[in-house]
Formats: sequence, structure tokens, C-alpha cells
Amino acid sequence: MDELKRGQREILEAKLEVFENRYPGRDYVITISDPEFSCLCPRTGYPDFATVEIRYVPDQYCLELKALKLYINQFRDRGIFH
Repeated sequence: MDELKRGQREILEAKLEVFENRYPGRDYVITISDPEFSCLCPRTGYPDFATVEIRYVPDQYCLELKALKLYINQFRDRGIFH
């Protein structure tokens, strides 16, 4: 069996992570854009591409960006509609 490369292993093991919001009493918007989202069309099996945009007002925690990017990459070989 082929051994996984470091990036492949990180994607497979990826979990969403958060960190404490330094300004929980202040309302502000965090915008994250990932133009590299990919998955497989469940009907044809062809690659499908999209830009994922996330906008949120954090409360106690914020999403950690690298963990989010690795998590989103888990969908590249899955058949899903979007």
C-alpha cells in the first residue's frame, strides 16, 4: 500500500479548530473566501469547482483558517451537489 504524503494525511485528519476571540464584546464581520473548492459531481463523476464564501460575526471563538482550508479539502474526492 502506498504511504500517504504529508498533505494527504493532514487533509484526512483535518478537524475544524477555533481560537478565542480577543474582542468578544465587539461586533465585527469575518469574511473567508476559498476559490479552490472542488468535489465530484455525484451524477457524472466529473470534477466540480466553486468558491466558498463564509461570513460570520464571531462570539467567543473564531475559526482557524488553516484548519478550515484542510477541512474543506476533504470534499475534493466526494460526490456532492452544491
